[in-house]
Amino acid sequence: MKAGRDELDWAPDLDGPERDQVDGWSGLSAAERADVERRNLEVCGLLPWALDPVEPSPRLAAAILERAAGSKAAAFPSAPRRPRSWLLPLAAALAVVAIGVAANLARTARQQRLELAALASRVEELARDAVEFEDGLARALQNLRLVSSRGVEICPLRPVADAAGTDEPHGLLFVAADHQHWYVRVSGLPTAPDRFYRLWFEGPDGTLIPAGNLAGDELELSSPTMPEGTRAAYVTLETEPSPAAPSGEIVLSGAEMIRLL
Repeated sequence: MKAGRDELDWAPDLDGPERDQVDGWSGLSAAERADVERRNLEVCGLLPWALDPVEPSPRLAAAILERAAGSKAAAFPSAPRRPRSWLLPLAAALAVVAIGVAANLARTARQQRLELAALASRVEELARDAVEFEDGLARALQNLRLVSSRGVEICPLRPVADAAGTDEPHGLLFVAADHQHWYVRVSGLPTAPDRFYRLWFEGPDGTLIPAGNLAGDELELSSPTMPEGTRAAYVTLETEPSPAAPSGEIVLSGAEMIRLL
């Protein structure tokens, strides 16, 4: 018992029940002591669940959270940011390329619009030429039928002496058998800017009746009607496009009718 008490010198001056407990512990065997220690540990482990939770003060809670955040940041340090110096040159290069592409597209579109406008103008011009050609061809066929019809009469138109200054101009007036349809063609007359070659028919009473102005590279004119009793034809050079009576010089005239079989 002496030895057991020496082992418990860390608990001096115990009296009464406390001393009895110490004496009882000293009298336990090693196995019994181990069992008591195990039970004590189990009881200590159950103490947190036996006590009510205590909420920490705001200051303590803030300190705990700050410590936890600092520990996490230290455990997982963020990777250093690398400077992206290549972004600005790349953006500038892309902008230059985009501007170049846009300018090229605009230039191509403008050129295409000009080409389309030129093609449209050319198509309109060709359409007008086609209409004029068809009209000219129809007139030519009509005149051909007239000059080759049975019973047609021809009146040669010859220059008037000293009127045109040359004897080269000449023309032919074709009159159908019905004495209504006619066609005249004149060659050799000099070009007269701002003046007009006008055809006149002479009626039975000698009055000159206007038939129209000669036009075209080869001066031509035709009509399905002719004044009744026409005796002659004249071509004058006028300063006005449509005078009611001749005022210019007579350059061609004809009165002889030749009948073809």
